[in-house]
Amino acid sequence: MSISKDFSVVKQKPILKSDWTSFGATRSKFINEFADETLKKHIAHPALPESLLLLKQQFTEIQIGSEYFFQAMNFLCQGKESTIKENELKSISFHVLLSGFLLMRRAVNSGSTCMPWTELRTQISKMLINSGFSEKFFSHENWKKWLLTISSNGEQSKHQSTEQPVIIENNSLLYFDKFWKREIQLMSLLSNRLNMNLNIIERPVIENVLKNVLEVNPVLFRGKPLVLAEEQKEAVLQAITSPLSIVTGGPGTGKTSVALTILRVHKMLGLAERPALVAPTGRAANRMSESVINGLNSIKDLNKLKHDTELLKFAADAKTLHRLLGYHPNRHSFRHHEYDPLEHDLLIIDEGSMIDQELMVRLLRASNSKLPYLLPVQRIVILGDSQQLPSVGNGAVLMELTEDSGQSGADSYENPVPVVKLVKNYRQKISDTAGRNILGVAAVVNEMEIAPFPELLFEAESTDKEAILSLESLEDAALENVMFLNQENNINQLKDFGQWWYDKFLKDEKFLQLVQKGYSFEVPESIENDLDYLFNYLKRFRILTATQVFSTGAKALNKIIRDLWLMENEANLLNSEHFPGEPVIVTENNYRLRLFNGDQGIFLNCLNSETKKLELKAVFEVEGKVKTFYGHQLHHLQPAYATTVHKSQGSEFDHLALILPELSIDPIIGKPEPGRMRNIMSREMLYTALTRAKKSVLILGEKTVLETAALNKEKRYSGLGSLIRSKMS
Repeated sequence: MSISKDFSVVKQKPILKSDWTSFGATRSKFINEFADETLKKHIAHPALPESLLLLKQQFTEIQIGSEYFFQAMNFLCQGKESTIKENELKSISFHVLLSGFLLMRRAVNSGSTCMPWTELRTQISKMLINSGFSEKFFSHENWKKWLLTISSNGEQSKHQSTEQPVIIENNSLLYFDKFWKREIQLMSLLSNRLNMNLNIIERPVIENVLKNVLEVNPVLFRGKPLVLAEEQKEAVLQAITSPLSIVTGGPGTGKTSVALTILRVHKMLGLAERPALVAPTGRAANRMSESVINGLNSIKDLNKLKHDTELLKFAADAKTLHRLLGYHPNRHSFRHHEYDPLEHDLLIIDEGSMIDQELMVRLLRASNSKLPYLLPVQRIVILGDSQQLPSVGNGAVLMELTEDSGQSGADSYENPVPVVKLVKNYRQKISDTAGRNILGVAAVVNEMEIAPFPELLFEAESTDKEAILSLESLEDAALENVMFLNQENNINQLKDFGQWWYDKFLKDEKFLQLVQKGYSFEVPESIENDLDYLFNYLKRFRILTATQVFSTGAKALNKIIRDLWLMENEANLLNSEHFPGEPVIVTENNYRLRLFNGDQGIFLNCLNSETKKLELKAVFEVEGKVKTFYGHQLHHLQPAYATTVHKSQGSEFDHLALILPELSIDPIIGKPEPGRMRNIMSREMLYTALTRAKKSVLILGEKTVLETAALNKEKRYSGLGSLIRSKMS
């Protein structure tokens, strides 16, 4: 006997409280697919009005999906005393608030800390027009008031509210409360540091020490004493007299030479008893360490120079900012702050463009001792290239602290932060035409800000300018200069490129021989030369991509090259997903193993000292020592034939290829839309990619994508620069 019940005649209490609203994506899907109409009425919220559906679609197209959209709706409705009526959802005020919230969230997700009201107002207007509202009913003067009266419980109040407002306005910039508080905290910390009093050292004393460092016991560069230009000497002197100084310049402008000289001069003056060399990533810290150690070791009779000999141990201990600050990953907290401060007297920080606002706050707090018996860090020197990609996190600290007014007269302002901008390039000799071409093309990309003519990328404006060489096919490519092959970058073209790249770089006889060997780590000295060759060889070339995903992303390119290797070398993957000779990169920090995002290694056959059998393990350099790991120990690992441009920051290669994204990255798009590239490729990304190479760059993709990238300056809104200038003026 079956039991059935007619639910249509049962009066059930609503499953959800009548005064609680949720517009979640799961609920919407349930409403669309569940068959029982009666039960749906008790669960489902009325369908969204057409205007909200159109608004939702617009946000989906700019990478703000359903989750964010419904979260914002729920937030705006949570303070309502009764169920939201349909006419409220249709109101222009609700659309303004919802659009404003989501557009600001998109800006924050993209790295900004705020949005100019004029820009936000323009974007809201476009959203509303595309959602069916008529512009003649717009009342812009009310929109900002509506946004600024939203409190943290989602309610809108016309009167003074005890609740904290969610959005703050300053100088016509709108912030979420969290980012406003962080920005004024950073401004305060910067102001305090710039106003620190340092012990004055007489100029003749400084000049005498500088002469000793440069002339009596000089660092040798290509067998000749290092000579500093006047701008580089100015950077050294500025570092001595300023509690915070910045040295910025492109690749090859001598930033590392300046850093080494600063370190040596400070040590001889007694200002660097406990120095630290620091960078945002392990890879950048290692590069800095190697450069400083190589420079020190080039000094004649180094063992007789006490100060320089002592610096070797500090250079060998170069570290990441997170390690310096004592980051606890499980608690997302830092050990060091003003009441447990750093005990260094000099910090030299490389790759400053990668430092976001949150990390800069942490650094300045930890450097600002509040303890009566311990001085703050006396001097902080930040080096970097302000034209590179800004930090992954929010803000563009280096760019804002180094920018000029670009104006004269009453509208000009003096930057309160001591900055030296290095211009002259020393890396590329006049005879090095390839290096000169790469840096010249990078300069043309930067000049698109003032001369937005993308044709200049391919046609030099004058004899002293450089241009990209257009190719007809891959066969025309040479391993020098910047070259461009105009193609769609479809899967077949990328496979053809993969074969070309493999033939050029992965058939090195010595490399193939060494990756088939077995390695015993019981006597590390016996394998040191072989490992050095493998690591250095893999540092010579790299494929760079704009994204990790899509058919033109790092993941897809890695698969193409990996498949070619497996086919060519008949590798057996029965017992492992990896193989001898596979280069890999860490994609997430592992503090237990001391492996960090961006660290690179290689899989090799390693001899187990107990079983005397060969085992496939990943080999990494960890804090100056070679260590091995089983594949199952490393959960965040991927092949490193190709990496994103972001991941390449802090690295240099002899040869690289840059794979541009397809013009249309979405298969459902009927026609190509160059505007979509603005969310993926930017001028800063193109410049960063170009300046990673020393000998050749091969760019593959459609010309429209390349030109769009060169014209597309990454928008990173922040008020830090204007805050610090107004505070210090």
